[in-house]
Amino acid sequence: MINGDYKIFDLGYAIVEAVQAGNNKNHDINTCVGWVITFPDGVSVYATGDTSRTEQMDELAERDIHYAFFVCDGRFNMDMEEASACAETVKARHSIPYHMALGQLFDRERAELFNGPGKMIVEAGEEIPLY
Repeated sequence: MINGDYKIFDLGYAIVEAVQAGNNKNHDINTCVGWVITFPDGVSVYATGDTSRTEQMDELAERDIHYAFFVCDGRFNMDMEEASACAETVKARHSIPYHMALGQLFDRERAELFNGPGKMIVEAGEEIPLY
């Protein structure tokens, strides 16, 4: 975001679009962003960034996002319940919890608490094909 405007960058191999992110607790919506990355084959990936629910998530539901990553640490950002509700709003084909535990990369037990549509649990270091 530059001067309050969310920017779109065409990198040639992907288009990266900044989208709303932030919350009243720790992350100023005027300085934080999430991203939607769209590849030439049309596959799209949404990463929420450090956030709680944003107004723009309703608009993202209309974009048929393929993969959406939802932050859910519950301390600095939304918790599992709110992240699951945001996943319901966005309606991505695959919803993936991330940034879920403080002090460690991944917590399987906490990840299982996430209930977004098309839930995928991706272990730290695991790779997934995008299609």
